[in-house]
Amino acid sequence: MNAEKYFDRVYEDFDRYLWIPVAMILLASGVLGFNYATTGEFLAKGTDFSGGSEIQFDIQGDFQNSEIEQAFAEAGRTQTDVLTQTTGNQTLTIVELPPPTIDEEEAANILGDAGYEAEVIGLRTISAAVSSQFFLQAQIAFVLAFTTMSLVIFIAFKDLTPSLAVIIAAFGDIVFASAGMAVLGIPLTLGSLAALLMLIGYSVDTDIVLSTRVIKRNRGELKKRMWSSVKTGTTMSMGGIGGFILLYAISYLMVGSSELTNIAAVMVIGLLADMPITWLGNAVILKKYKEGEFERFRRFEEVIPSWK
Repeated sequence: MNAEKYFDRVYEDFDRYLWIPVAMILLASGVLGFNYATTGEFLAKGTDFSGGSEIQFDIQGDFQNSEIEQAFAEAGRTQTDVLTQTTGNQTLTIVELPPPTIDEEEAANILGDAGYEAEVIGLRTISAAVSSQFFLQAQIAFVLAFTTMSLVIFIAFKDLTPSLAVIIAAFGDIVFASAGMAVLGIPLTLGSLAALLMLIGYSVDTDIVLSTRVIKRNRGELKKRMWSSVKTGTTMSMGGIGGFILLYAISYLMVGSSELTNIAAVMVIGLLADMPITWLGNAVILKKYKEGEFERFRRFEEVIPSWK
């Protein structure tokens, strides 16, 4: 069965598929809620937003990251995150510590006292006060970005139902990607926040393609216009997914876990979620809307007459 014939079959019973994106959003919300109940935060914050120290070590000999964590724990520095990065021929161990900050001498002494031959290559510290300001500014930027996107959508379509469908789809992508971060242990940093912001743009792209062809174009049958948007939007999403998988693979092979791999992972999770949320969520709502099932919300310009 080719893709168009399969879509024709799905289209005839489209309404029943709406539960899939709804279940995805509810499941993701449950994951974030559980994370908040158990840790006090929806997402673990990285050094950028929580403050603390990030130390780069050149450690001689063989060791496990868990052993380095244990060495810092014995020195009274718990909640330590350790990862390994390879740059050229040099392998570095990155240790992230929560506040209070630490200096190079203390960091070197902790591993030296534990019996490791280690040299501090780099040290980055952020005070709790500065990081809290970073986090506040990041929250403001995120809210402004989402609000601006919502206003542009309302102005473009002037219809309440399709505009809300686009906004809900973008929100669902963000929630699902955030839940993926919580499950995979990806912290909220400047890089992962940038990925979430990019997801807003990617999500709106596919939703605009769908909404424009369904709402603003009247040529051809509704089913044909939807199928055309599915082909275009899926191609866009698959291209993005392929690109970010490649970014993840190259970054991981070259330097190991890093900010780039985190960004790529967040984008892949969000783009994978965007397809069912858009094509089984937004598309179903628009189909019902065009068939007159949301008549009382038919025209948004009636709410704000100056937009006519």
